[in-house]
Amino acid sequence: MRDHFLKQSMNSENLLFVYGTLLSGLSNHHHMAGATCMGEANIQAALFDMGEYPALIVQGELAQPLGLVMGELYKIEPDHWRRLDVLEEVDPDSIENSMYLRVSVGVQWLSDEGLQNVRAQVYVYQWSLAGKPRIEHGDFRRHLISR
Repeated sequence: MRDHFLKQSMNSENLLFVYGTLLSGLSNHHHMAGATCMGEANIQAALFDMGEYPALIVQGELAQPLGLVMGELYKIEPDHWRRLDVLEEVDPDSIENSMYLRVSVGVQWLSDEGLQNVRAQVYVYQWSLAGKPRIEHGDFRRHLISR
């Protein structure tokens, strides 16, 4: 029932896929206060170790081959985007000055009703990844434990 209600109000403008420090239990999760966690999800992307946080890309040579990146899907209220954009260093006036940009991607979400395909926003890294190791298994939590 919860999933049915939530699906009626879901679109890529109010859904966010998180894969790094915004995940529940991690250092920036407090920024998700007020958002509704829909549950576990994954996307096709490439994840890189930036030290204290990960970088995710969905295209380009370094993204090949794309792999599964694990995370969580959240329903976000419109005013929440501004706060998250500040945290992720999105410069609305300059792509070059933005560390991350928000893009719409296909997400596989494990709902109470089974696996669902939805579209959601995700923060994609914009700066150089030169010398940064790829997190091959695509799970930032697992990566933190194994370091």
